[in-house]
Amino acid sequence: MIITRTPYRIPLAGGGTDLDFYYKKRGGLLISATFNQFIFAILLRRQIDNKVLIQTTDTQFSRNTEQVKHLIIREILKFFKIKDRFQVGTFSTLPTRAGLGSSSSLIVGIIFGLSKILKIKLSKKKIAEIAFLIERKKLKYQGGWQDQIISSYGGINKIKISKNGKFVVQKINIKKNILNKLENKLILVFTKETRDSTGIINSQKLNQRRNVKYYDKIKSYVTIMETALKKGDYKKIGEIFHEHWKIKKQLSKKISNSKLDKIYLNLLKEKSFIGGKLIGAGGGGFYLMVTKNTVSSIKYLKSKKINFTKLKFVKQGSSKII
Repeated sequence: MIITRTPYRIPLAGGGTDLDFYYKKRGGLLISATFNQFIFAILLRRQIDNKVLIQTTDTQFSRNTEQVKHLIIREILKFFKIKDRFQVGTFSTLPTRAGLGSSSSLIVGIIFGLSKILKIKLSKKKIAEIAFLIERKKLKYQGGWQDQIISSYGGINKIKISKNGKFVVQKINIKKNILNKLENKLILVFTKETRDSTGIINSQKLNQRRNVKYYDKIKSYVTIMETALKKGDYKKIGEIFHEHWKIKKQLSKKISNSKLDKIYLNLLKEKSFIGGKLIGAGGGGFYLMVTKNTVSSIKYLKSKKINFTKLKFVKQGSSKII
């Protein structure tokens, strides 16, 4: 039996420039990070019978892989030519479909676990590439490269994507005391809305020519963000998030709505919040907010009964815990 733990991610700058309609024209550039919320996957060969057992929010026994209803797990097992006598179970520490890259984390975690069971040596880069192939090409789920890369590599990284889809990952080194300060200033605020990112991303592609200029601006924040991270300049980070969010909302009407806008405006009325943005494709999920007074912000969120979580960055990508 193998148990893997794969972190969720938060995009810090340049998010969306990893989408194919943009990077194929301009090249992608972004900063992404993993934090201490995870998807766990349990994988083992069945010894007594030759069935396939899948345990997620639903449980299914099937005679072979072809009959597996969970599309992601079925395609991964097929890719590794596992036909039967296998069991996969998964669970998550945060809601899925909330802009945290959960599907990619799941795929990366299962691929990593299978590489250990099958005794196949796969680099972090190769795991990300296989995950991208399964998620974007075979399943045709809309999205970019960011999620597969960061959940495999872990840490805080700058990712460059060439026009031909090749990527380079560069670790951003931040001093521990500065990292601790930044962690204290970041709060994930849950909107209680989950969504399907495919429709949101497709809507952006309808206005590719217009949206390229918006992503040019979003990409321009990457260098500024890297400097702010290294300095621990949380005020600048909050300002970048705020400007990013204003631009991002112009990409598609599906990215925000009156309810989500009201949540954000109410957060800003609590003067301790500097700024933030809705992470992931939009349409729901979490606002990543920056605060100048953590105690005051948390007191406000609790008084309004708004669900939130603090976060700590984690250096490790998908890993084996058993």
